Amino acid sequence: MTFISGEASSQVTDTLVNVGNHRLAFKIIKGNNPPILFESGNGDSGSVWENILPPIYDATGATLITYDRAGLGRSEIDTSNISFKQEINDLNMALKSLGFDDPIFLVAHSFGGIYATEFARRISDRIIGGVFIDVSTPCQLTKEYANRVYTSISDENWSMIKQYKPGLFHVLDKFPDIAAIMSKRNFPDSIPLTVIAAEHYKPNPHIGETEEDILLWKECLKNLGQLPFHKYITTKNTDHKVWEKDPKTVIDEISQLYNRTISGSHPSKE
Repeated sequence: MTFISGEASSQVTDTLVNVGNHRLAFKIIKGNNPPILFESGNGDSGSVWENILPPIYDATGATLITYDRAGLGRSEIDTSNISFKQEINDLNMALKSLGFDDPIFLVAHSFGGIYATEFARRISDRIIGGVFIDVSTPCQLTKEYANRVYTSISDENWSMIKQYKPGLFHVLDKFPDIAAIMSKRNFPDSIPLTVIAAEHYKPNPHIGETEEDILLWKECLKNLGQLPFHKYITTKNTDHKVWEKDPKTVIDEISQLYNRTISGSHPSKE
């Protein structure tokens, strides 16, 4: 299969990578510059990014990597050995197997920001920058919030999630434990980061979210985006998946920060 965008064309690889007792599905659009790894939100496969990949490729020339976390999309799951920590280990193993053990740029959405944060902490010397799109942040993962999410999911929804999205089921089943760990682990301050916030992120009643939760979510996003070497923007008339209503801003912010980081021009606090 060939990926063609404008005057640029590149080979697309769809592959399953063995990470022990299961395989993870990766889609790689090969470019000439350091890769951009996209981390999707909870329950989403890598396919959510497809509409914005062509213009990002055109603007950066980067290798673009999307993947499905265990038990989502086309990825398999080892239910006997699934944990947040293991998922990070498996991602690192898969990327090394694919030959990506050099500098990398991160893009993350929603709870994918927690995965990207832990991944960046483990290999901070290789992360050249990132764009976080309406992500969950450590300061928002309070004990009370995590326990409320866990206890608010109905038996019917637990059953449906386990059947259709087993990867999400195992994350939610351990959500209080994950929150307890990640509430104390922040994205490395020295890495250039753009934080994009949605204007209209609404609470999800199926997991017990409240308006107060969303206010804390937005406050934490803003605090993260106002650190040195970071940038914060709010996009108008957007929902949680910002790129669906404002693809231009998301594409521009990813492309601009990526191009600045690979040229060695790190952004200062704005």
